[in-house]
Amino acid sequence: MTWNEDSGTVSRSFDDWKGSDGENRAFLRLSAQWSDKAYRQAWDDAQESFAARLDPDRHYGDEHVDMFDDAVDGLWPTAYAWITEASVVKNAVTAFEVYLEKALHEAVGKTIGPDGHKHTVRLATPQHLESPTWATLVTAHKILGTTVNTDEVKWARNLRHLLTHQNGELRTEDALTQFRDVDAERDKEEIDRAYVGGKVSLGVPRVLKILDSLAEVTRAADVPVWGLCWDRTGHPHWGEIVTKLHQQKCVVFEPV
Repeated sequence: MTWNEDSGTVSRSFDDWKGSDGENRAFLRLSAQWSDKAYRQAWDDAQESFAARLDPDRHYGDEHVDMFDDAVDGLWPTAYAWITEASVVKNAVTAFEVYLEKALHEAVGKTIGPDGHKHTVRLATPQHLESPTWATLVTAHKILGTTVNTDEVKWARNLRHLLTHQNGELRTEDALTQFRDVDAERDKEEIDRAYVGGKVSLGVPRVLKILDSLAEVTRAADVPVWGLCWDRTGHPHWGEIVTKLHQQKCVVFEPV
């Protein structure tokens, strides 16, 4: 038996991640559907309300725009979409990191240590923190056989940092270069392109591409994780892997 997503031959951690990934994709899709309908209704209501009391001698004719703005508290559709897309990116990157940690917990668990005795194995964690460092996760999964810190993952984590700590603001030319979506800007006017001081451009296609790149790494990582979780008796490098994890200070052995 080998790892197979279609048949559910995956780790429990992968099942949890897959649920989160599905929720993020559904949230992105449903939010767009529901918000489009609600915004159209708010716009139509503003037009109808203004038309019912239009006085050519007192009104300019576009006051319904202000009425719409009041109805949505200034949150126009483009801003709503950006907030939705940013939240999906942040959630997706976090879910990816959570998977990497939970998968390692699941893979090692209680095992036989280098000294031949059974131990409880836990991931090495900085004092006063509950989760290991990113470096520990990367090193541990590398020992298991997967490179999880790909260029796409690095970029996605940097974007999550930009969205979380700078609300997506492109403060420098370097940030603009790193996060600009050149392909999406080809048909845009100069005024609609990303600029220093503005917010990073997202959009559904770009967000889905990020989710897909994280999913690709997650699936690759789960193959060796599943092998360690559920095929230990036949895993030829089990002892070697656990020893390397300990030597690289990725795990700590505690007597049972």
